[in-house]
Amino acid sequence: VVEITAAGIIPAALEMMDQLTIEAVEKGKPVGYPCDAAAVLLVELEGVREQTERAATLVQAVCTRNGARKVRVAQSDAERQLLWKGRKEAFGALGALAPNYYVQDGVVPRSRLPEIMKEVAEISRRYRLKIANVFHAGDGNLHPNILFDMRVPGELDRVIEAGAAIIKACVAAGGSITGEHGIGLEKKAYIGLMFTAEDLEAMARVRRAFDPASRFNPAKMFPTPITCAEMRREPAKIPAGLWI
Repeated sequence: VVEITAAGIIPAALEMMDQLTIEAVEKGKPVGYPCDAAAVLLVELEGVREQTERAATLVQAVCTRNGARKVRVAQSDAERQLLWKGRKEAFGALGALAPNYYVQDGVVPRSRLPEIMKEVAEISRRYRLKIANVFHAGDGNLHPNILFDMRVPGELDRVIEAGAAIIKACVAAGGSITGEHGIGLEKKAYIGLMFTAEDLEAMARVRRAFDPASRFNPAKMFPTPITCAEMRREPAKIPAGLWI
């Protein structure tokens, strides 16, 4: 991934799916991904024909040099759409592997992707949970999907702990607790990993200047209460008549 961008190529899309995700996709609506591959990297290029053909040749060379077992180039628009169909339906396909999943949304520098993938695998082993990875490799935006069964006592607690471990690993790797989904309710307990108490107070003052009654996205962003579980036990004070 790093070598592709370092070569001056800016793909229209650069997506990755691991073996567990491939298994789920091929169990549901097969698109022809190799089930024995550790991962699939989908690269889409756009531009004028000559430019795109040169870029495609460079991408193939980079992938081969880095150990890709096979490089497949779509020979028609129908084949291209089929390959992307698997990626677009990957999240829904995970239902073939588990009744529930919890998706995370950390981000790391592209150069740290191999390291963070190893860490996610270690977290999977440590918490005895399967984690299916499907993510935007081009910008280092991870989506580890923690598979579980909510009916199993104690399993949800391990899922929340594993999710927190992934978030902390992303920050430790020089990344952020969110790449695109935002902080909201779920991640406000972890915003302190990135900002000091003084930082957060400054942000809160700016927010109060525009929203003194806390009517805009109430109870979100700032870490009060501390955790999602605490919020369920003791809901934050929200102005009457508002929805969150």
